[in-house]
Amino acid sequence: MKPPVLTILAGSNGSGKSTLTSSVREEFQQAPILDPDAIAKSIRDTLPGPDSDIEAGKRVLRRAEELIASSQSFTVETTLSGSTYLRMAARAKDAGFLIAVIFVGTNSVEINIERVKARVQKGGHDVPEDDQRRRYPRTLANMKKLLPLADLVVILDNSSQQGYSLVAAGHRGFMSWNEPIPEWARHLR
Repeated sequence: MKPPVLTILAGSNGSGKSTLTSSVREEFQQAPILDPDAIAKSIRDTLPGPDSDIEAGKRVLRRAEELIASSQSFTVETTLSGSTYLRMAARAKDAGFLIAVIFVGTNSVEINIERVKARVQKGGHDVPEDDQRRRYPRTLANMKKLLPLADLVVILDNSSQQGYSLVAAGHRGFMSWNEPIPEWARHLR
């Protein structure tokens, strides 16, 4: 019997996580996708403001715990700016899950800030600029912490208009890096 898989799709706000999942939706449809932003959007009418974000986060964590307990594969989308998903990955690993990580990075937080502004103009959700600036380095630091838990890793750069480019891929600790490695990804080696 195949072990369940926890797929963590991580990257700073505005890096392109949701765009990636929507462009390859079929690949992600094999298992539930827990996306706090999508959940917050769905409950905003009944729970306005920051309360919807808090409630969405709680719902994601509750559902993730249910899926881990029942050994069901699932995907989470996260900025990885806190330790919550690091702990989740460790619990899932202890429960026999394989951990797959897809990380989307950019050369600077300025790229992400401009993308969030463009998203807001199209009716999407906003993230305060201060939060984005604070989270960007935390996301990269936490990705480095997540790497040792991962059974499969794909690191993508989404800095340019050309879209995603493969920076690195790895399996159980062995990583293959594509040169030139973007500056933001060098500390992940």
